[in-house]
Parts: sequence; structure tokens; C-alpha cells
Amino acid sequence: MIISDDLVDLEKRLGLEFNNKALLQLALIHRSYLNEKGGMLESNERLEFLGDAILGAIVAEYLYHTFPDQSEGGLTDLRSALVRRETLAKWAATFEVGEFLLLGKGEANTGGRSRPAILSATFETILGAMYLDKGIKQVTEWLLPLVSAELQVILQENRHLNYKTRLQVEIQRLHHIAPVYELIETSGPEHHPNFVVEVKLGDQVLGRGSGTTKQQAQQEAARAALEFLEKS
Repeated sequence: MIISDDLVDLEKRLGLEFNNKALLQLALIHRSYLNEKGGMLESNERLEFLGDAILGAIVAEYLYHTFPDQSEGGLTDLRSALVRRETLAKWAATFEVGEFLLLGKGEANTGGRSRPAILSATFETILGAMYLDKGIKQVTEWLLPLVSAELQVILQENRHLNYKTRLQVEIQRLHHIAPVYELIETSGPEHHPNFVVEVKLGDQVLGRGSGTTKQQAQQEAARAALEFLEKS
């Protein structure tokens, strides 16, 4: 188990002190560790469930008040951009949370301490532990500086827009023309079709995507195009 000095070190990095350090310790117990330690009674998964709900509520209220003229759909897009896995993993890495995780040997030996899925989940477990230890007010005060700073970057990079809109903005910025979507294949039964779409800039294919609706296929093509442009 984590010794008290390690927990104090993590508290210093987080910038707060837990009244009940057992909650913080529980937040760091990954299920892979539990599988190897038969005597353990609980992993951090229940705290992850709680932290996810707390995170969503705090971010939703913050966006609601920050953007009074934004539509429900716009607020949803902003919230999705803020609470995505990559963002939470980045925040967890900022506090070097991975160093303190209790992982099974297999998970630890295969890079689990830096794996985005594990880090993002652990960020939520710590939020859940904070909430139980300190209440919503202190969790909100701790979280909002992270949210506010990330929001500015999201808005600057248009990461809150859907893939088609983001691609449209990028292509217009670079070339002052609009990308064109072309349906190139339809297959499957009528009740469960599959559409394949390419998005082009002139004669150049930027990306290809498939989906059970034309709209979904277009979004996937736009996502592939954005990845292509980022690597170009």
C-alpha cells in the first residue's frame, strides 16, 4: 500500500490536504492491483463513477453561466471537449498522479502509469475522493482554474466544433475554399446500410470515412482529413 509520506507528497502536488487520507489512497487503487491482492476489498472504480458525475456537473454549470447565449448543442460540444479523455489525462499528468498509482505488475510493466485511459480515470477518482472529503464547493474551486485555462485553448483551436465544422474552418483558413464530400459506396441491407464517403480538396482526397448514415460517414471522413492535415 501507499505509505503516508507518499500521500502527503501527492497532496502537495494537488495543492490540498485530505481530512480522510484513506479516500485519497482508495482513489489510487486500480483494479489490476486488486486482482493481484486477494485481500483487498475495493478498487477505485466506484470513485470514478462519482468523480465523472461531479466533473460533468461542475463543467456544465460553469459553461451555463459563462456562455448565456450559447445553445444546448453548443454547450454540449464545449463540455465534450473539456471532459475528453486526453484532457483529463493531461491534467492528471500535470500532478504526476501516475507515480502514485497502485497497479498490478502487468499493468505497471506495460506503461500503465502513463496510459491516457488510466490517467483520465484516476483524475475522476481523485475528484470523487475530494468531493466526499471536502464537498462540492472546494472541488469546484480546485477544478475551475484547470477548466478555464483549457477552455481558452479549446476555443482558440476550435476543438469544440464537430469534425465537419472544424475541417471547414481549417480549409477555409488555408485555401479559402470549401471541402467537398462525395458518396463513393453504399453496401449492406436496406435496414442496416453502410455508406463510404470521401472528402476532397479539388482532386485531392483528404480523408475517407464510413458509417450507417451519410452524416456519420461524412464526420468520419472529416476526422480522417483533420488527422491527415495535422501530419502534413
